Amino acid sequence: MKIPVIDLSECEDCEACLDLCPTVFRRNDAGYIEVVDLPEYPEEEIDEIIKNCPAQCVTWEED
Repeated sequence: MKIPVIDLSECEDCEACLDLCPTVFRRNDAGYIEVVDLPEYPEEEIDEIIKNCPAQCVTWEED
């Protein structure tokens, strides 16, 4: 299964992923954006986020 991953060292905190896919991405209690643990992820939506992320910090990782 593919899982979306955020490289927080590259993230500009633009919130594009939060706006485009709030079911997959959220802001945690520490204030960082994280990936919600889901049984599967919507590939088309994540691919769109990967294309539109200005910092290019969202990628797919094989589980």
